[in-house]
Amino acid sequence: MKCPNCGNKIPEGHLYCGICGKEINFVPEFDPEVENKINESLSGVADDLKDESIFYTKKLPGMVANKAELKPFVLPLITGIGIIVAVIVVLLFMKDGRNSTLNLEEQAESYYVQGKLPEAISAIDSAILNLQEGDSEKKSELLFKKYGYQKEAGLSEDAIATLNELTDADTFDEVTVATATEQMILYYEESEDYNGIYELLKKTSIQSVKDKYSMYIPYAPEIAPDGGDFDETVYVRITDAESGDIYYTINGNDPDENSIHYDDELVLEEEGDYNIRAVFINKYGLKSEISKSFFHLENIGPEEPVIMEDSGDYSQATMIVAVCDPGCRILYTSDGTDPTEESNEYTAPIPMPVGTSTYKFITIDSEGKMSPVVEKNYHLSYTTMVSVDQAKQSIISILLKLDILLDANGSVRGEEGHYDYVYDGDIEIAGSGVYYKFVETHVYNDGHTSDTGLLYAVNTHDGKVNRLGYDSSGNYTLITISNR
Repeated sequence: MKCPNCGNKIPEGHLYCGICGKEINFVPEFDPEVENKINESLSGVADDLKDESIFYTKKLPGMVANKAELKPFVLPLITGIGIIVAVIVVLLFMKDGRNSTLNLEEQAESYYVQGKLPEAISAIDSAILNLQEGDSEKKSELLFKKYGYQKEAGLSEDAIATLNELTDADTFDEVTVATATEQMILYYEESEDYNGIYELLKKTSIQSVKDKYSMYIPYAPEIAPDGGDFDETVYVRITDAESGDIYYTINGNDPDENSIHYDDELVLEEEGDYNIRAVFINKYGLKSEISKSFFHLENIGPEEPVIMEDSGDYSQATMIVAVCDPGCRILYTSDGTDPTEESNEYTAPIPMPVGTSTYKFITIDSEGKMSPVVEKNYHLSYTTMVSVDQAKQSIISILLKLDILLDANGSVRGEEGHYDYVYDGDIEIAGSGVYYKFVETHVYNDGHTSDTGLLYAVNTHDGKVNRLGYDSSGNYTLITISNR
């Protein structure tokens, strides 16, 4: 047989439904003839009361019945019997009122067993109408039975309407509402009516049901940052917590599946207003609520220039290349100060100087707005090709050519003794590279020495010889050797 509550097929011998847990009551069929006989009996009593002759009894033998003597007692007797009958009728009526719902429910089950589903549904409706007000527990039981009958009868829309009535949280307890809601979701799943599921989940306040079927709830995407006023480029991310697609607009229109598909962060860099709206559509085609964020960008100037050579160490000749947006210019400095409108303009690649150097670049547009400063630090150091001894010989050789020295021993015209060139370590000249530093010393015939005050620098890579001096800041500077 089938469960009269939910319609589930119950194996023979089972006393409980395996789906809804309802106990199966086996009751005899309702026999309308019994009620008819009761009605006939009551009618007979009423007819007899109309016949006064039944109240005139015969006297004992030898006595003659005197109607006049008995007549005073007839009316009170009839009245008393009438009152008793009335009380019995009222009691029977009250008892029938209390049991009418039960009788109608049993009648519905009898019709159901006979396969008379329309009659069973009608009897259940009558039983519900006879319920006492506020008896929600019994009402939910009858409605679940009605749902089972309707489902078996193929009345799907009516069955769903019955379940929907059971989802009224103001009338029924949480267990009833949850059970009815889940039954409706199962029905919608079979018919792939995912919108119906979503609307049902939005309606219910039972969190356990929402959690169980959360895959059908398309949560609104998150926009970060959440709008505001900006004076620099803004990178906007739109994210969701499940698989699906995000669509957005930037003009305030509500997005749908025909709007821009979100694939990567949005870059807002032009002055103006951006009214971003985004919607998430999950794999069931369900649309989330729309997320909204408003962005206002002031004129933030041009983008900073792109310098192709990164900061770092270099060991061979390198050109520094810079690029910017069309319609803009690049200005730069190489002394560590920030560029201004008066700084050098970049017009062609810059040869990277040997040694350590610092370059700073900016982009400036036609309105005079400047980008942030880009700083690059370089260190160009060629491979050492010249030894200290070779460097010393290079100094002596060039001084011989200039007729400053008379011979390779360092003899000097008109002076006793000779000149020697003493190695004093490696130094780095900004923008020029690494050099050997030599101190010129006068060696007298008696062996004592004194510095002449002249310094020489020999490039460790190419052996080029220079005089070594100081600038106004006390830093080393190279002096062409012919200037001695």
